[in-house]
Amino acid sequence: MSRRRWGLVACLVPVVLFITAPQASAHPTLLSTTPAAGYSVASRPSAITMVFDEPVSVAPHGVRVEDNRGHAVATSEVALEQGGRRVVVNTLEAMPAGRYVVRWEVTAQDGDVVAADFDFAVAAAVELSGAESGSSTGFPVIALLRWLFFLSLVGLLGGIVGERLVHRAVPAATRPRSLVRPSAAVGSLATVSQLVYVVVATAGFGRAGLLLAVGVAGLVSLAALAHLMRWWMVATMTVVVILVEALRNHLGSQRGVSGALVIAVHLVALSVWLGALFHLLRVARANRGGVPIRRAFAVYSRLAVALFLLVLVSGVIGALMLVPSPGALSGTAYGRTLLAKVALVVVVAVLAWVARRRLLSATGSSFTRPVRAEAVVLLVVLAASAVLVSLPSPAPATADLGYPTPAVGPVIRLGGLAGQIAVGVAASENQLEVRLHTPAGDTATNDTRPPAFDLTAKLGGRDETVVLRPCGRGCFVGPVAWTAGLEHIELRVGATGWHGGIVSFPIRWAPHISRDALPRVRTAMLAQHDFRVVESITSDTTAPTPAAQSVTIDGPEFIDSDPYAGPPDPDVVVEPRPDGHRLLTFGLPAEGIHVELEVDASYRIVRETLADANHLANRTFTYRR
Repeated sequence: MSRRRWGLVACLVPVVLFITAPQASAHPTLLSTTPAAGYSVASRPSAITMVFDEPVSVAPHGVRVEDNRGHAVATSEVALEQGGRRVVVNTLEAMPAGRYVVRWEVTAQDGDVVAADFDFAVAAAVELSGAESGSSTGFPVIALLRWLFFLSLVGLLGGIVGERLVHRAVPAATRPRSLVRPSAAVGSLATVSQLVYVVVATAGFGRAGLLLAVGVAGLVSLAALAHLMRWWMVATMTVVVILVEALRNHLGSQRGVSGALVIAVHLVALSVWLGALFHLLRVARANRGGVPIRRAFAVYSRLAVALFLLVLVSGVIGALMLVPSPGALSGTAYGRTLLAKVALVVVVAVLAWVARRRLLSATGSSFTRPVRAEAVVLLVVLAASAVLVSLPSPAPATADLGYPTPAVGPVIRLGGLAGQIAVGVAASENQLEVRLHTPAGDTATNDTRPPAFDLTAKLGGRDETVVLRPCGRGCFVGPVAWTAGLEHIELRVGATGWHGGIVSFPIRWAPHISRDALPRVRTAMLAQHDFRVVESITSDTTAPTPAAQSVTIDGPEFIDSDPYAGPPDPDVVVEPRPDGHRLLTFGLPAEGIHVELEVDASYRIVRETLADANHLANRTFTYRR
């Protein structure tokens, strides 16, 4: 194939990659929304909350709430919480019953602008679509700008290495004009364009904007002053620019310094590999029929082996850090592009091997043909790299919400013991929250050194699994559309180093909340004189039940020893029983305590079940007539 055709392929393949690559889903993954996407709430939400897997930047009015006719609902400016992972906007006007759509646009840590929407309903049974997948706006443009930036690194770092290599191997060779300053100018233009895009989208800099600004400063300095610098100064400044870009990359934003170092090594090796090779081809053209430069290619071929290994090893490490499973390689756009890049690198390795054999055995310039082919394929590898960093990684940076989404409406709080593991549940409107504690934990701060919990939740009557997300240490939360009436939530709980088990809780929706139930219980119990309490306490439901103990006590002494001895009183769910008794359930989340009381018509306690982080106590009460 002629040089002209190879050049045409080098130009067309990146364009085809940019145009045919699927529309990128959101870089930051939306983990949770309040109200829950695709669900109906009983009354107007006071705020709209979204939790992402990584920090984002948002313009002051980057979240818009619309009714079903497309009219905007008045809202406050956007507030960021939890280090930028939680986006909150307050609603400022009435919201009649019906469907509402939340349209949002955020900027990821790598500077890509992501937009999507989700819907919910207020006091209405309407068809809802739930959360809609986000899309990276301007994907082809962003990918093209990143390819131009990578090309500038090739001209800068690879060009410098190529110049030094020729200077030492063939000092008498004619040297073509240096591409350092033009490369820096191209990189500056590409980076400035990305910076403008980020600033316009977020009405501010944010993390991505600051990193891009640092990159712009470095590239502009190189474009203006490279001719006054020593080669090692240019190389050092280029490496700094690469490190800044690495911090903005998937690996840098999700994995911190370790991820940034991996991608920096990858970019340095790839830039030197292609840039030095391209410079040697330019030198060969400039010295055609003149000074032989085979020695320069021989020196480069040894360097290329080390560069190939660096690209291979850093690429594998980066893939292991970003791709959660083999299925994600074929099932996601990121994975398929990564496989294509791997195939291209294999092709490059074969071409390099062919060129090496010809270099050692042939005369003339026949060895330069596979070298030119190698350079063209490396350009395509660079294009694949630009597409990869513009696509979402296959897995969220984290599935942990940081802390649970706020409960809406009435809350049913129940607790129990599964083996040695304390289990507390909070059932609220369209949501289930589960808290787990081990005996070694601290209920005020969850577990100080939490074990690896294993938790599955099922709705008994529907045989439906509840998808739960971590929301902190020992905390899990997920959406549930409760049906009117009684159903059971079954939890299978395990933890490293502790006995686990199965525990089931009855959920009767919608609950009746009472604020005077506990004061009435205290009044009734304080009026009691001697009564008998039979108590059974266990710390492990998988072990035999300990023998019950009996004690005679009076009302004031009993009330003084219980955790609900005085105000402030929590909300209490009251459920009437057919015999005139009532079942009272409530929780004290800050203390990790859940209580279930059965009281008679006069609010005397007949039965009490109290679960805390260490024990499950069952008590029955007998009174004198």
